Amino acid sequence: MIRPLNILGAGRAGTSLARAAAAAGLPVRIASSRPPTAMRLHLSQYAPRATAVAAEAIAQDGTDQPIVVLMVPQEDLDSVDPGWLDGCLLVDATNRWAGEPLPGWLQTALDAGRSSSEALAARFPGATVVKALNHVSHWELDTAGRSPGPERRALGVASDREDAAAAVGQLAGELGFAPVLLPALAAGRALEPDGPVFNRPMSAPELARLTGGTVVQD
Repeated sequence: MIRPLNILGAGRAGTSLARAAAAAGLPVRIASSRPPTAMRLHLSQYAPRATAVAAEAIAQDGTDQPIVVLMVPQEDLDSVDPGWLDGCLLVDATNRWAGEPLPGWLQTALDAGRSSSEALAARFPGATVVKALNHVSHWELDTAGRSPGPERRALGVASDREDAAAAVGQLAGELGFAPVLLPALAAGRALEPDGPVFNRPMSAPELARLTGGTVVQD
């Protein structure tokens, strides 16, 4: 059984990732604040090979630890019920944008010096959180992993658990990227908009040098 990719958020970023995953041969399930029937026209235009599911069922794909990529704007995170994500490997692909109003719990965590992913790990305690897929622009996400050239574009993966980082690193490889594993979830700050690698195409050795990460060898 090929492991499905589950995406929570069907905006430009979510549908771009859905196209990338479908092109890589992965089954794609996608959910948003709208019911599945209301998403059909939207998906037919922007992610025609994705299957719409209810948000509360996004982590129910029949595998032991579903991979769910969180692509909901940070200002809307209060709309995500933590119970929906229990038992999943949650890939935090969200970003903080200047001037964006944030939920109180997230703003408090950021003010205390924690990364957004650390705040999400506390907010969704039933999930294992990994930071990844946020530092490639949604304009490029569906094509960046298939760009021609001798070196694949690097993708950073940050987690406090080696097994979780390895699983998301494998996903990155399936999407056509060269995974670089960062040493901890907090290290994912380097992948955020004010970090040294955000929206910058680079090789795995270069991304590893800038983030303190480790290149995954083929």
